Amino acid sequence: MKKRFLSFSMAVCMVCLLTMTSCTAAEIPAVSSGNGLDSAKLTSESQPTVTFSDVPADAWYAEAINYCQQHGIMSGTTAAAFAPEATLTRAMLATVLHRMSGTPAVSDAPVFTDAVAGSWYSDAVSWAAKNSIISGYGGGAFGVDDPTTREQAVTILWRYAGEPEGAAAADISDAASVSTWAQTAVRWANANGILEGMTNNSRFDPKTNIKRGEVASMLFRFLSKTTGQQQPTAGSKTLVAYFSATNTTRPLAEYAADILNADLYEIVPEVPYTDADLAYYTSGRADREQNDSSARPAISGSVENMADYDVIFLGYPIWHGQPPRIISTFLESYDLTGKTIVPFCTSHSSGYSDSSIKSLAPGANWITGRRFAGGTSRSTVEEWINGLALPQPETAVDAVTSATSKAGFNFETKSVTLNSGYEMPINGLGTYSLHGETCVNAVKSALASGVRLIDTASAYGNEEEVGQAIREAIDEGIIEREDVFVITKIYPGSEMANPEQSIQACLDRLDIGYVDMMVLHHPDRNDVKAYQAMEKFVEEGKIRSLGLSNWYVEELESFLPQVTVTPALVQNEIHPYYQENDVIPYIQDLGIVVQGWYPLGGRGHTAELLGDEVISGIAKAHGVSSAQVILRWNLQKGVVVIPGSSNPDHIKENTELYGFELTDTEMAQINALDRNEKHDWY
Repeated sequence: MKKRFLSFSMAVCMVCLLTMTSCTAAEIPAVSSGNGLDSAKLTSESQPTVTFSDVPADAWYAEAINYCQQHGIMSGTTAAAFAPEATLTRAMLATVLHRMSGTPAVSDAPVFTDAVAGSWYSDAVSWAAKNSIISGYGGGAFGVDDPTTREQAVTILWRYAGEPEGAAAADISDAASVSTWAQTAVRWANANGILEGMTNNSRFDPKTNIKRGEVASMLFRFLSKTTGQQQPTAGSKTLVAYFSATNTTRPLAEYAADILNADLYEIVPEVPYTDADLAYYTSGRADREQNDSSARPAISGSVENMADYDVIFLGYPIWHGQPPRIISTFLESYDLTGKTIVPFCTSHSSGYSDSSIKSLAPGANWITGRRFAGGTSRSTVEEWINGLALPQPETAVDAVTSATSKAGFNFETKSVTLNSGYEMPINGLGTYSLHGETCVNAVKSALASGVRLIDTASAYGNEEEVGQAIREAIDEGIIEREDVFVITKIYPGSEMANPEQSIQACLDRLDIGYVDMMVLHHPDRNDVKAYQAMEKFVEEGKIRSLGLSNWYVEELESFLPQVTVTPALVQNEIHPYYQENDVIPYIQDLGIVVQGWYPLGGRGHTAELLGDEVISGIAKAHGVSSAQVILRWNLQKGVVVIPGSSNPDHIKENTELYGFELTDTEMAQINALDRNEKHDWY
């Protein structure tokens, strides 16, 4: 598959939009030179230099800002000020990318709780999320007004550049602080000089909010690398199918296939059309077929691997104001549900038409097509294609349910961004009932198998073993500390009554520097006091995120108004026999991620659940285990899973959840198993 780079004109549009901000220091409109940017050089020649009072001539970003200003890419927030310290919001980035893709029409309103339908960013946010360019946070929030961190900005730029390969390592001293999902992007940006000027003493500070001066520098250097490179607009799973009785449509189809790097398929009639057949108004074959809406001329051969294609460009001539009936034959020969169809036609006088064929593939996503005259140039076809909003090809990993999208899960990175701003894996290992060497070995086995989320608790009595396993894995080069997300909990009673002492004791027992998340194990009369103590540890950098366990609707309604920091996570018992279908959406709508404990049923119930004939039947159909089906069901509901096990084979099996997808029917079958049967008292 070709790597996808911005066309230069699109890149310029991106830079212009990146300068906008919803902060008080809003940018004044940029002035365009009218001639675009010279792709052969990056020297400033187009406009007189504006001296910004807040951009010293010797500032590291001065050259980039001057270049952007002189070429109409960026201007100041006032006539005299650039505001290089101002930040950018996530909604602005979504708008940039949406416009870069030709502002494609969006039929769906934003699904995010903080995105207002009909707002200036709503289409862009919906489009960016649908195309997995910018995902939302857990619990259904997009973070429209949230600032963008440095690693987020670099990663978004990298994604739009086609996710090129990164270098083996980044030459920055705090590379270990870069989130796992951003590491390739940062390595790529570093290797290509895009981070030049953005590092101080070799530090990138990935989680610091990016500023306007840094954006100018980043994009100036990005443009230096990508100027003149073209942007393929679709991936390798694209088919150009065409019918061309007189070879008028054929050249356009060939142009499209080459531009798109797509496969080409000619629709060949089983009985070729003769000149007499094509003669208009002679009652010949073509006249008769076009007058008969049920006519279906047979096709010689077929597309053997139609299921592999996500996008189909469909070309044909116009006969009597309509597509030839052989196009109807083609459309009815395949299941095109979920595919994107882009029709194009050739005609000397008739207008564009697809009204008679759209109903033949009702489950497809039809993009409005275009009529071309015979002899149309390749450049005209390319300009049309570059303005289309073509989806990226999906894989089983990408194809997630709407519930997963609402939860903000990213199945590519196998993670979710918490409302605290940190990234958390969506599958992990629960350590309840694991002790001694069994616990140490289980945690190390999990880490070696790629697990990066470990759940423990003070009440489990194994924090020391969990910490030992993590330290040993670090010493053995299996992981870096930043790679693993560790959750622990303090218990009601004496621990919540003396929270500072209890929290510090957890930190001491784990002995891994900091805790990624601290959770209150379940409600208690001192829970607000304990949570407020955890908030102070967050301020000190000893804890990164906060959560709750065994909190339901009534408990949350009472608790949340009493605390300052919204929990990032709620852990509850969730499995097919106890589904919490009323509680999960409520929690997610608060912007909080849901995590399920006992995902496989828990003590004394696992065998029954794994042996359930509905679940085992679905497992057989996919060639996976019943445990994998249950865990995947959770993920598709937007629920993080932490199954417990000490068996290395089971631990590894419980990570292999991304090579298959449950259908809507299978999800409904498992949903129907709900008994409201809770397996523990919490």
